[in-house]
Amino acid sequence: MRAAQLVAPRRWEIIETDKPQPVGDQMLVRMERVAVCGSDKPPFCGPHKHYPQPPGATGHEGLGVVEACPSGRYRAGERVLLWGFDRGLFQEYVLAKDDGGCIRLPGDLPEEKVLMSQLLGTVIHSFYKLGNIIDQDVVVIGQGPVGLLFDAVLRNLGARRIMAIDPLAYRLEVAGQMGATHAINLAEDPAAAVAAITGGAMADLAVEAAGVSQSFGLIPALCRRNAQVICFGVPDKEHVEGLVTVRMLDLLRQELRLIFSIGPNPARDYRPALDWIVQGRIDVTPIVSHVLPFAEIQRAFAMAFDDPEPHQALKVVLKFP
Repeated sequence: MRAAQLVAPRRWEIIETDKPQPVGDQMLVRMERVAVCGSDKPPFCGPHKHYPQPPGATGHEGLGVVEACPSGRYRAGERVLLWGFDRGLFQEYVLAKDDGGCIRLPGDLPEEKVLMSQLLGTVIHSFYKLGNIIDQDVVVIGQGPVGLLFDAVLRNLGARRIMAIDPLAYRLEVAGQMGATHAINLAEDPAAAVAAITGGAMADLAVEAAGVSQSFGLIPALCRRNAQVICFGVPDKEHVEGLVTVRMLDLLRQELRLIFSIGPNPARDYRPALDWIVQGRIDVTPIVSHVLPFAEIQRAFAMAFDDPEPHQALKVVLKFP
């Protein structure tokens, strides 16, 4: 079978490797779609030290069709969202646990649409840690796929004003489609913009969805005293160790309440996310910008991470033949 292997920073190769065989409580899944995730960026761009990466790594957002399940818990041909698997998903076949390792998916919706249940589930996971959202003023820093899904969830949960912040105009345009009420370009003065929108009251809640020092540094100036802050962006984009520089004194003076969330709990979080998509509560279509053949994984990563603006790239999905 074919697998993609990251053999050096910014260099993918398609290789041949052995097709796995299910035994015991395993089942064989033929991959249909795998999305490129922000957490795939550090290995691709070079902060990681170990190359080549294992075949299929670092793919983890995927769905496929059951090809064989010795226990009979799943039928051949059933479509599943994967969250318990034995190898990276950038390859044609993987093994998954047949007891709690997958979620059945409807067969009558586009694959790209139901695939977003996984990413949406990680966002929903954050909200179990919060109190009331109704009538809250919220800033969402970073309008990649995660930030855009935060906009949508906040709208569903009743936030009053959802202020999207990003340096790229095309992302801010999509933010309006996903539920943001205001768009703030990072080239402006974000604090002044938030003050103008809120009448000087500032944000009740901030979501950091980028994972870089610049966005963490913005937070104190955007928030009212005692505001809540969801720290969601994984801070390994600049350093593999996750080092960021923040002025702790500013956070302290504002008495900000930091809430860290990476999750998820798949059984609890992916299912409601899937329900929201199936029921039409959230339209995830605007965030899926590209669907490319699996063989074009090099192009997909370059579009997602090296040159997103000319392509207006958001969520890039790989399609298996």
